[in-house]
Parts: sequence; C-alpha cells; structure tokens
Amino acid sequence: MTNAARAHVTSDEAPRTAPRLSVVGRADRNAPAPAASEIRLAATNLHKSYAKASISIPVLRGVDLQVKRGEFLAIIGSSGSGKSTLLHLLGTLDRPDEGEVLYDGGRIDNLPARKCDVLRNTKFGFIFQFYHLLPELTALENVLSPKMISDGVLKYWRNRREHRAEAERLLETVGLGHRLHHKPREMSGGEMQRAAIARALITKPEVLLADEPTGNLDRRTGQEILTLLRTLSDREKLTVVMVTHDLGIAEQADRVVSLVEGRVEH
Repeated sequence: MTNAARAHVTSDEAPRTAPRLSVVGRADRNAPAPAASEIRLAATNLHKSYAKASISIPVLRGVDLQVKRGEFLAIIGSSGSGKSTLLHLLGTLDRPDEGEVLYDGGRIDNLPARKCDVLRNTKFGFIFQFYHLLPELTALENVLSPKMISDGVLKYWRNRREHRAEAERLLETVGLGHRLHHKPREMSGGEMQRAAIARALITKPEVLLADEPTGNLDRRTGQEILTLLRTLSDREKLTVVMVTHDLGIAEQADRVVSLVEGRVEH
C-alpha cells in the first residue's frame, strides 16, 4: 500500500447502538469448527478505544474472529460500529489495546513497524471506499506503485518489464485494458475502484481486505465490483475480508458476521 493511501486511513467514530441484524451467509452455521491449519487470519479478544479530549471512547470490546483460507467473509454493521477499525487491526494498520491478531498461526499485531510494512506489502492487499489512487499517475502507474515501493529503484528497474506485463494483465482482468494510460480524473468511480483492486493484487497477496469497496458507487457498479471480488476469490483462492453496511452486498459472501456494540455476532 502506498504512503498516500496510508495517510487517508481514518478510524471509526464512537460506536452507536446498532440494530441487531439477522444475517445468513452461504456457509453452514452448524458446521464444525475449522482446524487450526485451515485458519488464515484470526483475532482474539480485540479491544480498541480512541481518545477524544480527555475521554476514552471504546470501539471494539473483545472481538473474536476466525477467517479460513480462501474464504470470502463479510462483516456487516452500522456506521460507527467499528468495522473499519477491525479491518485496520487485522491488516496491522493499527494496533489493538488488548488482544491478538494471528496470521497463519503466528502473532502479527506486536511486530516491529518494519516487519508490519513488509507483511502488508507481501501478504495483504487493501481496497478502500475512496480508492486512494495517486492523481498524478496513470492507471498503470498506480497499479505498479506498490512494486516500486517494495522493490526499491534498482531492483524495480531490473524487473520493470515483468512488473509492467503483470500490471497490464491485472488491468485487463478487471476490465481496464483500454484505460492503461488514463489518470484517475479521466475514469469513472467504478473504473477507479477496479484500478484500486488491480493495485491491491500486484504483490500477489494471500489476503484481500476491503473497506466498503462498493460504498461510493451506484448499485449496478457496486454489484459489478462485488462480482469481480467474488470471481477473484473463487479463481485465485484469495482470502477476502470485506466490511460493509449493506446487507444485500454482504449476503453474497461465503459467510456473514455482524458487528454489534463492538463485538462480533456470528
């Protein structure tokens, strides 16, 4: 993820009391608990509060969550329920006040900053509601930017043809083969989100973390983006964790959990 994208990441506001949602995913709720080897990402007893003046405002109040390898999980909740905060903790964009985040069985929430940077640039892909594309770069250059950051100048220059070919392939995959040299201002909202998805995939991540990926789009375009994420999950065996406030969007995932008053309800 680019530094510009990191700079736009904001935390949820204080949670408001959310309606209790009846949600049903595609997975069997009565299925046996998955074996430890099947778990890609897990959270245990996560707590997170934010300070406002001299007041500490709790957002997450003991979240427990497991995400299986290759699963498409949707987390639903009302605005301010802590959805984005939870996603940021899972992706090491922020640290919990209490609890643990595990990736492939190893704890990651307490890693040094440099190791978190490497983890985010190699294992995680991020998609945000407002795209966070760099306006001065073309779609192709935006997709290539994570490789430029991770490789450094010399290594990137040596492998530039390979990286460019992969970026072009990804843009073709998401339906933007005709927009390689267009800048964000020349693209629609749906096209910008497709470019952001291609950018998230350029490092070949194992986990895709999507924060309201359809929230800034009209219904038809949002459905197209969701179908694309669904296809990528099925074809590439990506683990996808998506947060949304839209039950209709969430129910198209493999499994849906509800975030209510800072806790996960399965």
